[in-house]
Amino acid sequence: MKKLIIAITSAFMLFATSAMSMDLRPAVGISGNIGVYAATGTEDNYNDAGTAIDETTKEHGAFATEFGSVFVELGLNDAISIGLDYVPQTLETPTNVSNDGGTTATKPDGSTANENTVKAHFNELTTLYAKVNLPLGGTYLKVGYSTVEVESRESMSSGNTYGNDDSSGMTVGIGYDHEVANGFSIRAEITGSDFSDVKTDNGQTNKTEIRVEEMIGARGTISLVKSF
Repeated sequence: MKKLIIAITSAFMLFATSAMSMDLRPAVGISGNIGVYAATGTEDNYNDAGTAIDETTKEHGAFATEFGSVFVELGLNDAISIGLDYVPQTLETPTNVSNDGGTTATKPDGSTANENTVKAHFNELTTLYAKVNLPLGGTYLKVGYSTVEVESRESMSSGNTYGNDDSSGMTVGIGYDHEVANGFSIRAEITGSDFSDVKTDNGQTNKTEIRVEEMIGARGTISLVKSF
């Protein structure tokens, strides 16, 4: 994923440098975001032989988070721009806590010996997009393709760990761009995303398999943009 991001960014910046001599309009921006994300999680516990599912647990959850992002953009003409938005920080879900077999002992940190904790980290959230200006003042539409690395973070009484997976999907939104002065503008936009399912397990014969499905998100963004 990181190599892909570097390759796309390098190609974009090379294109943008050439574009300045072709009277195209490159821009850079920094954004503050509030995101709300939701998904359905399913846990399948297999029998000792790993041939059949003994128990299935399904839950739906959501969380909200605040984060920053940066982007580079290239105006192809007065109506259409292409861009790349990148979130440099990790987005974390709340920690889910459970106990296996009841409470039997207390650790120095106050947790129990049979306590299991799990959460997910979303890293390298990147969106390649097209921005289309509408004949309504500074109103524009945005459509793009987003990718993210989903990392499982757990502390299990059994000592088992789970793998990681990647997810991707379409992003669409609407926004408003208000020009200030000297190539600076302020944007406000709302986007929605639909991500592909992810799946991981603990690598045991009597495995526990976790699937995260129906991942969706909504994002409100305020951006400061400098056009050249």
